[in-house]
Amino acid sequence: MGIELGFVSICLSEWRCSPAGNVTVKSLEGLDREAQINRIRATARRNLENTLRITHFLRAHQIRLYRLSAQLVPLATHPVTDGWAWWEDDELAPLMAEIGQRFAEGSIRVSSHLPEVCVLTAQDPEKLQWVHRYLAYHRRLFEAMGLDARAKILLHLGGSGGHRRKALEQAAATIRSLDPWARERLCLENDDKTFSAAEVLAVCREVQCPMVFDYHHHVCRNNGEDFRELLPEIFATWRDRLPKIHLSSPRSERQFRAHADYVDPEFVRPLVAFARTLGDFDIMVEAKQKDLAMFRLQEDLADLLQ
Repeated sequence: MGIELGFVSICLSEWRCSPAGNVTVKSLEGLDREAQINRIRATARRNLENTLRITHFLRAHQIRLYRLSAQLVPLATHPVTDGWAWWEDDELAPLMAEIGQRFAEGSIRVSSHLPEVCVLTAQDPEKLQWVHRYLAYHRRLFEAMGLDARAKILLHLGGSGGHRRKALEQAAATIRSLDPWARERLCLENDDKTFSAAEVLAVCREVQCPMVFDYHHHVCRNNGEDFRELLPEIFATWRDRLPKIHLSSPRSERQFRAHADYVDPEFVRPLVAFARTLGDFDIMVEAKQKDLAMFRLQEDLADLLQ
């Protein structure tokens, strides 16, 4: 397999090909129930149609790694859609099934990343509900697409609330409380402010969960650990698909945590050079220019990716 690169959600090479169209609750005010669902359905259909277009793009360019938009069906986690079986909707269900078929035919490794509102460290049920709502949404979505357990759902741990050990214990407890479907698909990522890669790795080992290593985040937040010491252990957490890393680079010295439009190859070269000594792995490019940044990085690191 070698080293494969992928991109996140929107395909900039294609004209108006965003699968992340949104509907706000405010925009639904004053509409009756039927009109509300019709508006959400129309946006969801456009998101799914653009995702289907992207599956053809992936196959044409032999791209085998892709992250779905987490908002393909807008407000699917909000009470406004309660009672609407969107996963069985006559306009949406055939599109989801076809998308899943295209992923399978192209052997495309799929993932989704839950938004920041989903925190595993929360003790307050009001805050923790979003993890459960988004996981329930993804279960409906993945099942409608026919995706198996190799399709992963990515999460950060969340905040520490000023009590790091307690927060880490809570994250592990939350993961253990999830149903088997969610636990099979969950993977964790180190963040750029709160928990280091070493801390996330410890949780992953405890709950037997794969870990995605984000190099940019590691540079922003670490306790002096060398990525060369961590990466072999992080890769070892993966079993049913290739290990995965995230690559981006700082927008500027002043905005160091923000992602640049493209990935600075010299920023990530030491990581990729070392990672390739460990075997095959996937690279998710998290630059603002999406697939364009992925293609450029392929060229910039051609000597390492061959």
